[in-house]
Amino acid sequence: MALWRVRATVDDRPGYLAVLAASLALKSVNIVAVQVHSTEAGAVDDFLVEAPESLTAEALVEAIRRGRGRDPWVCRANARVLVDEPTRVLGLAATVAIDPAGLESALSALLGGCEVTRGGADDRPGLTPGVLVVADPDGGLLVARRDEPAFTPAEYARAQALVQVAVAATAYA
Repeated sequence: MALWRVRATVDDRPGYLAVLAASLALKSVNIVAVQVHSTEAGAVDDFLVEAPESLTAEALVEAIRRGRGRDPWVCRANARVLVDEPTRVLGLAATVAIDPAGLESALSALLGGCEVTRGGADDRPGLTPGVLVVADPDGGLLVARRDEPAFTPAEYARAQALVQVAVAATAYA
């Protein structure tokens, strides 16, 4: 069996997530974990799934679309992603609490390994599909960039919370 990270937008209506799950089940895909990010476009569902080795990325995308999933994104994963999300995030928060200077690295890990750099004069705090900008506790801005999947408001809120941990750690140091 192979592990995949899957993200798709689904209408936030009764039964729509079940339709997507049933479509995946028809391809012998087992949902191991799911997170739901509420957005204006619908519920962005982030899955960790286990699928037969023979299932291709294209076949997985097709199953998502047949299950009424929009804007599908799939990526092979490894066993490290089996740590549940709250545990992983608490570990990152503890790391930042001990060493606030590690905030950039922790933000990168929080956001799936994307690039995090210091912002420029044109950057503003906020969120676009491929860019997430938060205030840097040391002054300036931190900018996270990735091509796919698009950032969600929930990811922005998590990044802001991690920045708050760095601010608190610095204040009490």
